[in-house]
Amino acid sequence: MGMTIPKELACGFRARPLDANKRSVGTVTVVGGSAAYPHAPVISASGARAAGAGLVQLVVPQASHFAAAVLVPEATFTDLSPTCVPPRADVTVVGMGLGVSLDTDLLLSRLLSGSTERFVVDADALNVLARWYASKRSKKAPFAGRDVVLTPHEGEAARLLGSTPDKVRAARSDAAHEIAARYGATVVLKGCRTLVVSADGTRAYENATGNPFMALGGMGDLLSGALGARWAYIKDDAFIAAASSVWLHGAAGDKVVADGLDPSLANVAAAMGSLRVMFDK
Repeated sequence: MGMTIPKELACGFRARPLDANKRSVGTVTVVGGSAAYPHAPVISASGARAAGAGLVQLVVPQASHFAAAVLVPEATFTDLSPTCVPPRADVTVVGMGLGVSLDTDLLLSRLLSGSTERFVVDADALNVLARWYASKRSKKAPFAGRDVVLTPHEGEAARLLGSTPDKVRAARSDAAHEIAARYGATVVLKGCRTLVVSADGTRAYENATGNPFMALGGMGDLLSGALGARWAYIKDDAFIAAASSVWLHGAAGDKVVADGLDPSLANVAAAMGSLRVMFDK
């Protein structure tokens, strides 16, 4: 199956140097999971590994350990708690399966307050942000001047804006730009033709890859991990990292369907890995 990277995203794929090592190609920490949703961060970690992370570090509850040992055996572990100290990384991906509780609030407050690290914020972490900021109109966006990517679906986007999913669906571009402006973050508004908007609102990308067979629980977790890995690899532009990751994730889903395979999470992750290797040569 022939695929061509959009010209504006070509800089998101770079040849690996001959002297590459596991840290130089990108370290990703994934923070998430709970007794109710133990596998969400493991799916995200598998996305990070498929998208090229040299080192994946999991901060998860005990309930996640067995699945992680099977799916990402090379990952390191830190036990999740409100007071844990996640290992430093090029990018930290947070939110998948955390649940919404006081413990989640405490953990996110510690992680995000004053930190200068790069963060991909997804799932339940977005719901906590919405509770903190959706009804507040401050002069300064909470992540202004920081490297943060928010990855909401339409329901999460509505909560971030104090709106409704129907309103977001009716004006997706407006919603994505408003979230970027209100929070000072790069935004990935997931869905059919996923939209990526830069933190300053000056750049936007509408994705054309992906298909309806990717409508599957955990597919967004896979994307969040992939985004963390690609951002850790290219090191700089959050917008290009996000847009090229969305394209790669959708292209992998398209390849799986074109090959007549079941578009399961495992198959999409495997296709993403093979495409990533091809494009990073």
